[in-house]
Amino acid sequence: MPKKRIIHQRVVRLQAPAKLLRLGVRRGQGYHKCGSRQDLDWVVGVRVLAWEGNRWKEIYRRDTLKAPELDVTQWIKLPKIETTGVIIELRRSGIDGGWTPWNLVMSAFVLEGELSDPVSPRNERLLRTTKLDLQGLPPGVKAEAKNGAVVYRSADFEVGFTLGRPGFSHLGLLIEDAAKAGVNVLATRPPLVHQGPQLSVVGKAPLIAPAVRCDIDGVTEVEGSVVRYAFTSGGQAYRLTWRITAQGLVLEAERSAKKAVTAWHSTVWMIGVRNSATPSHVLGRLIEEGEVGAVALPALLTLPGFGSWEISSNTPDASLRSDCRRSLDLNTLELKLGEDRTREGLYRLRAGTHRAVFIFTPKTPRPLLRDDAPAVAKRALMRTQWTALTFRADTATLSNNGASMHCPICMDTWSSVAIPSGDVFPGLPAVEFLRHSLERWLTGGPGYAAGRLLQDGSSHDADDEYLMTGASALRGLGDYLNHCASLAWFREFRPYIVKKLSAALERDLDGDGLIESPYRTGVSGTNQWSTCWFDVISFGWKDAFANAILYGALGELAEGVSRFGEVSIAADLRGWAEQLRGAYRKAFWNDATGWIAGWRCQEDKLHDYGFLAVNGAAIAAGLLGPEDARGALKRLLAEAKRVGLPDASLGLPGNLHHIPDFDLADIAQGYPLGYYQNGGRTHSQTRHFVMALYRYGFEREADRLLNRLCVGFAEAKVFGGNQSGVDWRYWDDRPCGYEGLLTDQFGVLEAVFWRWGRSKMPQP
Repeated sequence: MPKKRIIHQRVVRLQAPAKLLRLGVRRGQGYHKCGSRQDLDWVVGVRVLAWEGNRWKEIYRRDTLKAPELDVTQWIKLPKIETTGVIIELRRSGIDGGWTPWNLVMSAFVLEGELSDPVSPRNERLLRTTKLDLQGLPPGVKAEAKNGAVVYRSADFEVGFTLGRPGFSHLGLLIEDAAKAGVNVLATRPPLVHQGPQLSVVGKAPLIAPAVRCDIDGVTEVEGSVVRYAFTSGGQAYRLTWRITAQGLVLEAERSAKKAVTAWHSTVWMIGVRNSATPSHVLGRLIEEGEVGAVALPALLTLPGFGSWEISSNTPDASLRSDCRRSLDLNTLELKLGEDRTREGLYRLRAGTHRAVFIFTPKTPRPLLRDDAPAVAKRALMRTQWTALTFRADTATLSNNGASMHCPICMDTWSSVAIPSGDVFPGLPAVEFLRHSLERWLTGGPGYAAGRLLQDGSSHDADDEYLMTGASALRGLGDYLNHCASLAWFREFRPYIVKKLSAALERDLDGDGLIESPYRTGVSGTNQWSTCWFDVISFGWKDAFANAILYGALGELAEGVSRFGEVSIAADLRGWAEQLRGAYRKAFWNDATGWIAGWRCQEDKLHDYGFLAVNGAAIAAGLLGPEDARGALKRLLAEAKRVGLPDASLGLPGNLHHIPDFDLADIAQGYPLGYYQNGGRTHSQTRHFVMALYRYGFEREADRLLNRLCVGFAEAKVFGGNQSGVDWRYWDDRPCGYEGLLTDQFGVLEAVFWRWGRSKMPQP
């Protein structure tokens, strides 16, 4: 098993003692790694815990369960006990081993038992407002009371507080764009309340929970810019005092109790963000024990398109936790006080009185560009530097965005941005998020286009289908080893690194130095999914994009392992790189167009649709000689002008020519040029073409493109809320994407850092 991993649980929060009878285990959905199919995984290792008295008791454990037949439930008899809480731990699965998938734990188990008492009735009470006086506000702050709430506004932010129940009613941040005034980023759909304190104690009905449970007794007082909540719930007494100034927010939190209790869920204040408004993420140092998502303070709550809140505290007894619930269009941030994290993922609320001060300050990143950088580039970086670090604290990896899938196929993008970004906080470099992501990939953690895929009853590495996942992750690894890794880290992960390198070399199926996929052939009419990042285009067999990324990875890896004395491995990597370079042009050069094609299929045919990113990656990596490189770039620039390529502020297309349906996956068929990956404009992967222009002397053209790409960032036109679709555009500017924000978009910052960074980046 990996030294660090995430174990998923299914829990039963009983409100009174219940008798357990039996546990059913069946096949269920595995981690959804591939858009073309959904594998059914199965339980191999499981542990069942029951709450007895004041502790957890293991009542069943099995590490070698056999896979059940489809649509068959295997029944396991449980001990005849009464309990008020059950935890089912999925410790090993058939496909992904120790990295168990959330989908499977949610679908694999059936627990039967007998309740002794009915489910508790709804119980929602309101606080009494004893004072409401908005006089005497500090300079720069305005306020109004309406709709059962009081709302404060300053030049930098807006915040509202509900009067009848402790919690935010409104949250806005204006430091990036004053036009965002009035936009509420919170999830506020009635009757769910994902705001304010939450408390669910083991063995009892939820006391303060989102859905019609707010068992509290107390008062609200508003005096100028101070909002006070004082109430009791289930033996806990809370005093929460918010102070609003023009510079930010301060929460003075106090929780006291006579007895310690164990809680499924507890927070003195929760902020629920609506991802369709902004796919938020939290940046801070992870606490890697107990329930996932815990982050030490200080930390950043980043709201793409709006800005970031810095959250700090005056005591180490305070922390926060970040979680994502994509199906509810919700990300949550929880403030924790006086709580001990348990091994089972719960919280021990200590007796006594616990106090902390939490400080919320609107924050922008420090300037990283030279004084002579264009104003649009400076503004673009200010709005995207922290947005680009699309880290999910709850899964400890960079992802598509803060409310989306893990995607190690973007590791090379992450390394190109994280390394020059420097520190997020003093002592917290941005490369920490790259490190976490690398560790997950190295130890087998699943992701989109990563992990294990099932075929004909056995599993294989997803990198064998998505060739670019392995290539991109190796490039990110090479960058990390070359610039950041410690000797201790290298020694710890060396066995995993050697294994990944060996697996990558085995993908050279015909010994020419290029890697191939035996599963995705690239043959027209098969309508397969891709071997590279452009996943709905039928790249297959020999992939020019994946191999270009791999070539750069081999060079960085050779330099990286050399730092740690691995002379033999470095020599092998350099030898492989030279072999790959010698085969590349012959495999992918198209004499008819004078540039690199996208792929050579298993029928030995070239497939070429004027791929800008593919040519850019190959040229920037140095896979073509100077004459070929300059000629290809001239011809692509001329072709872009001929076909009427629109302004680059909304991105560049991956391809200049329409791809017919026979070279597309079925989901992408039937659309015109300019739709999504078939020529849609995006910032994703455009960095390669810009860097290629810089490498071979097209500085004027590169500057022009980069300035226009920066406009899209500076005006936040190309990233937005989930499902807004603004991450891709038709040539007439209409959105045609799906997420709204894709992590690959921010790879453009590599070119920004290289062109105008204070510290000159290496020549591409």
